[in-house]
Amino acid sequence: MKRIITLMLAVIMISLSATPSFATEKSIDEGTGFNSFTGTAKEIVKADGGLDRTYVLLENEEGMEANLVITKDTYFINDEEIIKGSEVTGYYKAGDMMIMIYPPQYEAVAVLVTNRKQNIKVDLFDENLISADNTLKLNVDKNTKIFSKDGKEYKGDLANRKLVVFYQVSTRSIPAHTNPDKIVVLSDPIVPDEDKNSYYGSFTGTVTKITNLKDSKDKKQITLRDEEGIEALFTISKSTYQTNNEEIKVGSVVTAYYDAKVFRILIYPAQYEAEVVDVEKTKHNIKVDYFDNKLTSADGSLTLKIGKKTEIIYKDGVKYNGKPVKSNLIVIYDRATKSIPAQTEPLKIIVLEDSKGKPKDKDNQVGENDSKYWKDKLDEWMKLTDELIDNRDKLSDYKEDIYKYVWKLVIRPDNSWKMWNKGFGNYKPRNK
Repeated sequence: MKRIITLMLAVIMISLSATPSFATEKSIDEGTGFNSFTGTAKEIVKADGGLDRTYVLLENEEGMEANLVITKDTYFINDEEIIKGSEVTGYYKAGDMMIMIYPPQYEAVAVLVTNRKQNIKVDLFDENLISADNTLKLNVDKNTKIFSKDGKEYKGDLANRKLVVFYQVSTRSIPAHTNPDKIVVLSDPIVPDEDKNSYYGSFTGTVTKITNLKDSKDKKQITLRDEEGIEALFTISKSTYQTNNEEIKVGSVVTAYYDAKVFRILIYPAQYEAEVVDVEKTKHNIKVDYFDNKLTSADGSLTLKIGKKTEIIYKDGVKYNGKPVKSNLIVIYDRATKSIPAQTEPLKIIVLEDSKGKPKDKDNQVGENDSKYWKDKLDEWMKLTDELIDNRDKLSDYKEDIYKYVWKLVIRPDNSWKMWNKGFGNYKPRNK
């Protein structure tokens, strides 16, 4: 095997002797880039006949419409669910063949969903599904999705239970009426009080401090400060229901809901057990495109500088090892330079391919004893070799290092040639 590596490095060495001005970058195939369509979801229809496809009709600000096709392979950039009224950006391959119909139909490779207009109500709802403070009445229909706290579908009675209600619009009556998009059941039945007060209080503020509590590994305390400078401390445990998967960190804007019926000592800052927390989603920049061997996007607008904190994963969440060159990527980033192309150190990169079903070890990586692990390593090495050859003009200053490395492989006394004969000696190339 080392003879092969030596030959490959020799190719690079020979390439180094070429005049740098003749070095050319490998061209990109047509259709490797992505286009996108952004609009508000007007209709959501699941395909008939057992097909795992959902059609989302979007309308943009100019009144143009498009059907976005969601499949099992579509990657959701965040964990938001598409509901009517959601703002959705669908990314699709620019070179894909499409039927000439109106509205146009695009098969989404990735989608970004924003439910900006969504309201949240946390309270005890009585047998008529009216909140304890008499401000909201629920009209549950077939489109309302109902879950328990652990995320499982709930089919029981909702009466006299504490609920988290997600909804968009409501009437102006007292109580207001709404058709909820989603309901999460927090408790078993409770006999309601008659004081017409909400069972929950809430506090919204920016996280200024996060403390891990010594008495429990499953608890942490966050300090919130509101716009008027008032602070409150909230304990978050594994029983706290979080409305989304947004990470709580210093600087996050959080609304924490607590039991308003519990007696508390009047101290400052006030301390509460958080039963529900809603974390405002951080606004990041998103780029979906093909990135070449220099990690520049196909449209030439963005170059990636991968840092130590950049998270790189496959679509299925498995850690990606190496440099994701010559790949279709979803890039999530905060800031970029004003150069052309702009440069950024991404927060997260998603490689738009699965890890091919490779088994995972404790570190969420493929086990080193698995043959597919080494096939993945070989693919990675070949990508990096391509990158070295494509950028051979930049390696002129390192010729001596490469010569030394190749020489070490050639004269090193080991059994690599015997291993080559044992593993590949009987190999015969197939006739083309």
